[in-house]
Amino acid sequence: MGQAGAFSHLLDWAWISYILRIYMSSKTEFQRLPTLALRQRKARLLRSLQLPHHLIHASLLERFLTCGRPNCSCHQGQKHGPFFYLNRCLPKGRMSSLLLKSDAQVIQARQAVQAYRQLLETLDQLSWINLELLRRGEPLAGEPVPA
Repeated sequence: MGQAGAFSHLLDWAWISYILRIYMSSKTEFQRLPTLALRQRKARLLRSLQLPHHLIHASLLERFLTCGRPNCSCHQGQKHGPFFYLNRCLPKGRMSSLLLKSDAQVIQARQAVQAYRQLLETLDQLSWINLELLRRGEPLAGEPVPA
C-alpha cells in the first residue's frame, strides 16, 4: 500500500453509507412491515446468527510514521510504513494498542473486526424488530398475548 492508502480503511464510504442507510431506514422500514413479515425476518436472522469464534471488538489502524533521524527522507514526505495496529478502548479513557507484525496478522485482524461488525449489525436488526413488535403489543417469542 502506498501513502495514498493511509487511513483509507477509516474512510470506507461504502461501509459508512451502508451503516447510515440501515440506521436511518430501520425504524420506518420495520414500522411498514406486517407483523408476519417481521416474525419471518426475525426467524431468518436468528437462523443465520452464528457466533464467530474469530471476532475482535477493536479498530484496525494503518499508520505512516516519521523516525527520529533528522536527515531521513521520512521528514520530506516519504514516511515509514504502513504499520497496522489493533486499537481497543479500555475503561477510564485508556487505550490498548497491538502492533500487527505480519501480513497474515493484518488479514486475520481485518476478518475478525469485520465479523464483529456483522454480528453487531444482525443484533441491531433483531433489536429493531423486537422493539416494533413490542410497540404493536405483540409477544416477542411468537405466542399470542395473554388477555
